[in-house]
Amino acid sequence: MFRFYTSRKPAYLHFAFLLLFLAGWLLSYMMPALKGFTEEDKLFYGTVTHASIPSIFGGTDIPFFDKTNFQINGDDNVNFVLYASKDMMDDMAEWYSFAAMDAGDIPLQITAVRVKSNLFVVHSISSMDGELSFDELVMDYQVYYAFIGSGIVGAMALAAQVLLIMWLVKKRA
Repeated sequence: MFRFYTSRKPAYLHFAFLLLFLAGWLLSYMMPALKGFTEEDKLFYGTVTHASIPSIFGGTDIPFFDKTNFQINGDDNVNFVLYASKDMMDDMAEWYSFAAMDAGDIPLQITAVRVKSNLFVVHSISSMDGELSFDELVMDYQVYYAFIGSGIVGAMALAAQVLLIMWLVKKRA
């Protein structure tokens, strides 16, 4: 009975499932930004009425995990997601802070892409005091880390496939 746990064959299967799970989990976090690359930008004007940073990865500076969710103009049905690095958020804090007392009074111009009926991914954001441009936010950050993240997901999927093949081919010792 204990021989099952000393064999390598079950380990191949378990690690393959673990890698597939991790690849799927990482892909699920990246998917809104990936969908945003294929859609047309829309322009919004308004003030932020609600903002939140998910507590699991808030402030970690891990690409696509560390994000800011916000709503504008009192519309509770539409959410905007801002994927930005800690440095970008620190630069942005000089001219706009989602946690400031007067955050709801500062008019913003937001360029975003619809990825679901009620979810938009921000591609640029600006106010009278500063901006995060499309080139800085999308080209230098989101595209770069989407390429790296896709490579990691692909490597995990390939490793899982190799482990599954090894599990099928290996005979029990």
